[in-house]
Amino acid sequence: MQPNLVADKLEKLLHDFSEKAVATTVKGKTVPAKRKKVKRTKEEIRRQQEQFHAKTVKEIDSLLEDYYTRISQEGADSIGAAYARFSSRFQDSIADQLRSILQAAVRLNIYIPRENVFFDLAVRGFQDRRPGLLALREKIEAGNIQSLMIFTTARLYRRAYKCLQFVEEELVERGIRGIFVKSHIDTDDGDNWRTTLQALANIDEAQVRVYGAHINASHEGLFDRQMIHTSLSLGYTGEIVEGELTRRQRPRRRIVIDPESAQWIVRIFYWYVVDRISIAEIARKLNADENAPAPENSITGLWTHALVRKHLSNPLYRGWWAYGATETKWKSKKDYAAQIPRQAPLREAHFDDLQIIPDECWYAAQTLLAAETSNSGRKSKTEGPDNGPRLLQGLFACPEHGRRLAAGGAKGRVLLCPCCRCIEASSRPIFTHLNRKLALQRTCDHLIDWIRPSEELIDSVIEECVRRSAELQKEDPHILQALKKRAAELKATIDFNRRYPGVSEDEQRQTMLILKDLRRQLNDVLARLSSIEAAQQSPPPTPSREQVAEFLDATRELIQQGLTSKDESLLRKIRLSMEGIIQGKIEVHQMGERSKSKGWLQGRLRIDVAGFVVKELTGVGCADSNTVQEVSIDFRKVDPIDEQSETAKRLWDDGLLHKAIAQQMDCSPAYVTKLVQHWHDKRGLTRPNNKRRRKQLESKQTKVPSYKEIANQVHELMIAGHSNLEIGRVLGVSDATVAKAIKWWHEKRGFPVPTAADRRQLKLSRAKEMLAEGILVTDVAAKLDYTPRGLKMALAKLAADNGETAPDFRSRRGNAKAGSAANGKKLDSDGLAA
Repeated sequence: MQPNLVADKLEKLLHDFSEKAVATTVKGKTVPAKRKKVKRTKEEIRRQQEQFHAKTVKEIDSLLEDYYTRISQEGADSIGAAYARFSSRFQDSIADQLRSILQAAVRLNIYIPRENVFFDLAVRGFQDRRPGLLALREKIEAGNIQSLMIFTTARLYRRAYKCLQFVEEELVERGIRGIFVKSHIDTDDGDNWRTTLQALANIDEAQVRVYGAHINASHEGLFDRQMIHTSLSLGYTGEIVEGELTRRQRPRRRIVIDPESAQWIVRIFYWYVVDRISIAEIARKLNADENAPAPENSITGLWTHALVRKHLSNPLYRGWWAYGATETKWKSKKDYAAQIPRQAPLREAHFDDLQIIPDECWYAAQTLLAAETSNSGRKSKTEGPDNGPRLLQGLFACPEHGRRLAAGGAKGRVLLCPCCRCIEASSRPIFTHLNRKLALQRTCDHLIDWIRPSEELIDSVIEECVRRSAELQKEDPHILQALKKRAAELKATIDFNRRYPGVSEDEQRQTMLILKDLRRQLNDVLARLSSIEAAQQSPPPTPSREQVAEFLDATRELIQQGLTSKDESLLRKIRLSMEGIIQGKIEVHQMGERSKSKGWLQGRLRIDVAGFVVKELTGVGCADSNTVQEVSIDFRKVDPIDEQSETAKRLWDDGLLHKAIAQQMDCSPAYVTKLVQHWHDKRGLTRPNNKRRRKQLESKQTKVPSYKEIANQVHELMIAGHSNLEIGRVLGVSDATVAKAIKWWHEKRGFPVPTAADRRQLKLSRAKEMLAEGILVTDVAAKLDYTPRGLKMALAKLAADNGETAPDFRSRRGNAKAGSAANGKKLDSDGLAA
């Protein structure tokens, strides 16, 4: 089912973005707007790395060729090794570092063989597991080098203690000379090198933090000006700012909405919130559409479940931007960097001009995301009709143990409480197994019956709409403050659990469950706040009775399809509708004896049909609905005669004759009588008197009488002034049937049946209208079944009764003849004066 307001807003946004994302004209040719590039594949990244490595090796060989012309191994004082590194793929300084190292090696008379040159390309200095550094460690352990030359201390490690540890343990203790060329550190320099190395290593480590702080400050300034300071999410692009350049001398760009990709964001939200398509199906639709843009942070360019969910939960799309929500922390023991959530982002703000999705639409998506269930458990090995239906999975609960019923039994055809199975049968809270197909059938049947569009239910929906609209208009400011305070508390709790998830796997798993529930609560509070603020600006419209009835019929038809449909998208819509109607879980209670085939289960639940309809049609939810009802469902196999008696009783209550009921149920009228009596006998009620009931029925015939079929036509002809005889001749019935049709038509609508005087008065009024139009008395009398003399006398009497002057028909006629207007005026095709 679709929230109409959300659907209308998303459809309007999609239309607006589609119009903006038009083709651009370049030199008279129309070309489509530029799409975002697909990320590099793993194969492309590997190939580029190999090319970069080959280029570096070629540069090293060129430097060594010149180096070997100036020094030889025989004349050198020692055999050395060289190590170089840079951090980012945007750098390329291996050749420059090695050139300085080789110049110092010539000066110190150190020979460096080709196999002793080690380097790492685009690897951070915090990392310990580097290919070049690991190879260097192996060479050191082999004892084949006497000296190690490095450009600076920062090229070895970015951590001061690790740099000192490496030099002390790997070099000095092994008797290997360590030389940092540009830092002017040589371990052969007595003990002075330690103080200098420690100082420089600390400076290198501090510089990294200083650079990070400077970068953050710069990014914060760009953030406040809505300039590009990081990679952009799908739906946004950069607009060149004239006169401003970046550090790399490129044009500075301002963040703006990209209409071409933004329309796909709107489509994703529309599919998920309005069409209720699953996340996996949305990913498949995007991958199948050649015009769909590639997702951000995807190496392959394909949409996945995680990427679609990430876009649906991204607060950027509602205009809420944040910078520095996390910080990078290096895990030295594990040798990788982790993103740790900060207590609060460095900068956050709401930019109205960058909002793609309205607040109510975004919060509606968050509510659905919080209710998403994981596809846990083993997949069934058998396919076919024997598998139990999954539509109601997780909806039933054991009130005694507070847990969901799990599928069990042969091929998972029943639901049971695992805790109850561990208790003695005599005292077991739930003894009977719940058949899944029976549960589905009974639950759907009851839901269909509860949402029948009766006058009482429609009135309840309208009243609830008016009540909620009035409450939102005069919402107490203290309630808003309480909601904002609650939202802040939930955010703080979420942040705490994210920062401290626990040590063991069980603690972390429990924290994840707690976070999921906290996020659901937070989304509910924020959605409530958003709906109150939106309603105070523009109150939600109250649907008409026809809209409510149409929505209820559509919902009943949708749930009916859940009994047979295998379509995952359709079943998802049905499940969401059920969860909207049913408040919480269906608690299962044992009824009857605790023995095989003697007892049955009863489901007790709370439903809110009116609240569900109001929320779907207006988008306005309510925490304390006044329309919640407590009902129960008996999950027990029904005798065929019981089911037939229920159907017969429902038709019997609708006022149908036994013969009409028999025609609908394809049985004899006598069997209908037996079914009705069975229904009353089973409930201990007195059997009805069918003869007395027949007298009280409005319709005592199975076929509609002819006078009812022609009643509308008879009424129109009567209004036109025709007599019963003439109406009968036109319709081919007797004048008695015409009179009966006139009587039934008026009594059905609560109008008084017109008498002969009323009919005559109506005919004379029609005659006066025709005379006023210029029609001759002769022609009027012919149309109204009067003689000219009789019509003149009737009109004269009418004028006398009303105290008016009788009309002079002779002077009015003039020289006109029959078929023309008074005084010779011509008549049109309808007989009126031109």
